[in-house]
Amino acid sequence: MVERTKKDIVNAFNRLIAKTDFDQITAKLIAQEAGISKATFYRYFKDKYEVMNYNYKDLLDRYVNLESCNNYRDLFYNLFYTARKEWRYLRYAFNSTGVNSFQNYIFEYSKEMAERITKENRNGSGFTPEEELQCDVFCNGISYMYKNWIFGKYPITADEAADSLYAIMPETLKYYWFTNKGTVAENPS
Repeated sequence: MVERTKKDIVNAFNRLIAKTDFDQITAKLIAQEAGISKATFYRYFKDKYEVMNYNYKDLLDRYVNLESCNNYRDLFYNLFYTARKEWRYLRYAFNSTGVNSFQNYIFEYSKEMAERITKENRNGSGFTPEEELQCDVFCNGISYMYKNWIFGKYPITADEAADSLYAIMPETLKYYWFTNKGTVAENPS
């Protein structure tokens, strides 16, 4: 029941944001769309930002855990492929602003995921200071690039966007990926 209600809230939010500007969506509107009370909404999420960000986190986590996702290039392709299908939703989501914005969350969660993958493959050891700097710059750039691609600034395919992003990824981070075979990709250098 708990997961079902949470999924109903997320689905209601997705239906609303596919046709409504983010600023016009309220917790009350999401609750009405989900067929629940506003109090029930607040049992699961603190606000609409948390619903929006949960959506992205769930998507990214699912892609990372796909058997066919063996490296960051595969992950980037999945994200761009989804954006091609869900562009309207994502455009409205990117209209959120401030510290809780969708763009800021993409940066934060992308960095968190890169840190987690690196730690898993370094027996708990995280980034070096240089890698942390590189990851900050790269993950912040991802959020801007993804938004710009969704808004049509770069007239390239999902494949081309994924390849371009992977090509500029810091070499020190590219190979820290836990493959579905249980091994870490080799350092290319």
